[in-house]
Amino acid sequence: MSDRLYDIALLEPFIARGCTLITPNQRLARRIRTEWDRQQAEQGNLTWPRLPVYPLASWLLDRWQQAVASGELPPQLLLESGPILQVWRHVIKESAARTDSYHLLRADDAAELAEQARQNLCLWRVEWRQGALREEFEQETDSRIYWSWLEAFEQTLRDSGQVTATDCAEALLTLPEKARESVAPVVLVECGELTPLHRAVLEHTCPSIESAPLPSRRAERLLHEFRDRREELQAVSHWAVQRVRQDPHQTIGIVTGDSASEQVALEYLLRREFGCLGDNYDALPVNFSSGIPLSQTPLVRDALAVLSLALRHTNVGQVSRLLKSRFLDLPDAGGSLAQLFLARLYDLGREQLDVSELRFHACETRLAEHRGLRLGENLLAMYRMAELKQPALPSVWVSRYRTILGLWGWPGKGLDSLEYQQMESWGRILDTFRGFDAVCGPLAYSDALSLLRDTCLRGVSHPQTVDAGVQVLGPLEAAGLSFDHLWVIGVQASAWPAAARPNPFLPIRLQVRHAMPRATAEHEWEFARGRMAQYLRSCSTVHASYSAFVDGVADRASPLLQEFADTPIEALPAVTGGWLAAQQRGRLTCEDDSHAPPLDPMVVVRGGSSLLEAQSNCPFSAFARQRLSAAPIGTSSIGLSAADRGTLLHEALYVLWGELEDHQGLAALHAAAQDAAISRAVEAAVRGGRRKMGPALSESFWALESERMATLLQEWLAIERQRGAFKVAAREHLLELKLDRLQLKLRVDRIDELPDGGRVIIDYKSSKSKISDWMGERPARPQLLLYGVAEPESTAALSFAQLRPGECRYVGLGRVEAAKGIKTDLGAAQKAGMLVENWEELNARWREILAALADDFLSGNAAVDPLSASTCTWCGLQPLCRIERAAPVLGEGV
Repeated sequence: MSDRLYDIALLEPFIARGCTLITPNQRLARRIRTEWDRQQAEQGNLTWPRLPVYPLASWLLDRWQQAVASGELPPQLLLESGPILQVWRHVIKESAARTDSYHLLRADDAAELAEQARQNLCLWRVEWRQGALREEFEQETDSRIYWSWLEAFEQTLRDSGQVTATDCAEALLTLPEKARESVAPVVLVECGELTPLHRAVLEHTCPSIESAPLPSRRAERLLHEFRDRREELQAVSHWAVQRVRQDPHQTIGIVTGDSASEQVALEYLLRREFGCLGDNYDALPVNFSSGIPLSQTPLVRDALAVLSLALRHTNVGQVSRLLKSRFLDLPDAGGSLAQLFLARLYDLGREQLDVSELRFHACETRLAEHRGLRLGENLLAMYRMAELKQPALPSVWVSRYRTILGLWGWPGKGLDSLEYQQMESWGRILDTFRGFDAVCGPLAYSDALSLLRDTCLRGVSHPQTVDAGVQVLGPLEAAGLSFDHLWVIGVQASAWPAAARPNPFLPIRLQVRHAMPRATAEHEWEFARGRMAQYLRSCSTVHASYSAFVDGVADRASPLLQEFADTPIEALPAVTGGWLAAQQRGRLTCEDDSHAPPLDPMVVVRGGSSLLEAQSNCPFSAFARQRLSAAPIGTSSIGLSAADRGTLLHEALYVLWGELEDHQGLAALHAAAQDAAISRAVEAAVRGGRRKMGPALSESFWALESERMATLLQEWLAIERQRGAFKVAAREHLLELKLDRLQLKLRVDRIDELPDGGRVIIDYKSSKSKISDWMGERPARPQLLLYGVAEPESTAALSFAQLRPGECRYVGLGRVEAAKGIKTDLGAAQKAGMLVENWEELNARWREILAALADDFLSGNAAVDPLSASTCTWCGLQPLCRIERAAPVLGEGV
């Protein structure tokens, strides 16, 4: 077995003649140079000339630069890919401003396809600049619009004296023939079929062109089937480790697709198999040819997140990540004040926040004597940077970005080797960003940051690691490399060959006529067959694998694998053997710790009705929320949450009954007057809601919400009209109730007074309500019971006002039937085991039950004992009480 990835002997005759070696990609050129240097060192040489081996694209650019330096070609500014796309974006934007007949959903994608189309025209030497093909382009809408873009793009380049790399290659065709005299003979190494332009340039500028002999191995061909892609990746990771342990000098290649998620999953599995997930993270004996976008690395991701805080909006998740970032100097980010700040952000119920709102909370959040976070100081300092409001060239923005990041202490201290490499990549990205001065005018902050994000997304973070026996490569990067074992992942019928995807901006007939890439299924078949042929002639054994199901859809092996031998590989368990062994060794210890220390008998405890409701539903919930101040993080919603809608409805009813005052006032309203009263109430409620939510919700949303509330209030007033005489004695009325040392503050939604002086305590509910929630030793909803106990003499009835579309009704009990749905029959109480004869006895029994719940809380009863299975649905404290883990052990049915 050899640990060499290329047989340099194939090239020795050409090297001896002083030929220049041309490869299709940088990786093969680097490998050939490495093998050459190794051979020279093994021969005992102390010095040797640098081997002239270059990727084709680099060789062409070097040749153009030499011609410009010698005066053979005029000097022009060479644009990198980022500025080229920016020119296309500008052209497309200007075109969209001139016409309303052509609309794009994703202009950035259109810019990439436009540049790809131009490259295809140039590389396949399509004569289009003289307008000969205009009539063919006019026949389709997309190509007709593209033609106008192309003319504008060409004019922009001419006016500014700029060129692309493809233009540089075309310019080499204008060199005089004598220019080839200074060029060494060229040898093509694994270059396959060249594009017409590249072939023409090489023939015009080189004295001779030869092709290096191809390897002539006859690879063993093995085919492996797996259930899904996860099982496939797990198997190839395990296989690679076993191969390395069997013979460390074997060369092993793994070819993956273009999916970033697949590459991330494969890296994790390889690290797990090699034991390089912890302290040995940097010891992974694997080279990855493809990196990840620089914008996805934690270091640069956090830098971009900081810069985005000078925009108008941000989101809660991003703020939470920044507080955890080790690349920022936020010394109070892990403290209690920061946790309180985050809890308040989540409680707002909105994913998106105004940065001004974020700045206010970060500066004004208080806990004891502490006020404000370093985060707030930094946000305030950024807000005061007047220069951020002034448009500037990209090079000027680079200086401003560095000032902002310095304010936040980025990148911090203690970077590892990988992060230092990412810092170097960040520096190169900023250099590239400065280059946008050539194609951009002054940009506003948001536009400049968007351009920087896009530049980081296109930049790749590729770790520089020592050479290793296992190489993970893309399909094209494996071309020409020799492996003892090469495993090609995902050789599905649906992917090998890929489906034809002609460029939408070029006429189809034109692409087929010139055999452009991806234009036809035949071209894709030949391309995939050629790739597989390269692998087979370069490697000793080629493994190809596929998944029987991809995203739940059945698939099969590619037809390219007909000569591969089916070789089953036993599927690995979903979890590693080490984890299973550790889990089996583990023992679960159970202790009864259901009582917390009792509260100090000398201290009066204050709270609201939610305290006793929590104690009744689950004692642990009351203990955690009231004594530990534990609460689940709030959840965000796209529109209004159920709580927000309930608040709006309460506010509308408050305003409505403030105007109507009593049943007589309602009965006196004719239809138009009732509509107007409801409209005023809804408008008042929505005004308050909009102040709270800010601009997050649109006018259309609020119009729909207003219509919903108005319809519901109409339905509710129809219920109210059926009642007898009453007047609204109080709205949002505050009461106080003392149970032992528990001092409770209660807020009653509404109190109606009947003609005989009796009072009906009403609690608005938008959820389904039932009397059974008041019954038993642990009532599920004791709120109304507390109200009744607070003023037992005057309370004639307790009732939920259930406001649900199509289900509006009163649901209650009392000594009088104050409304349909309020029962005077105490049978429900008696069925629940509450042996009472009349309303007064029932209220007295409720007081005993509530007092017992208060005593439970004060004495420290904190058992994980939910009232029912549904109690846990909206609790959110499961990570703390661990009821899912405890229930099977304790044999509970919850």
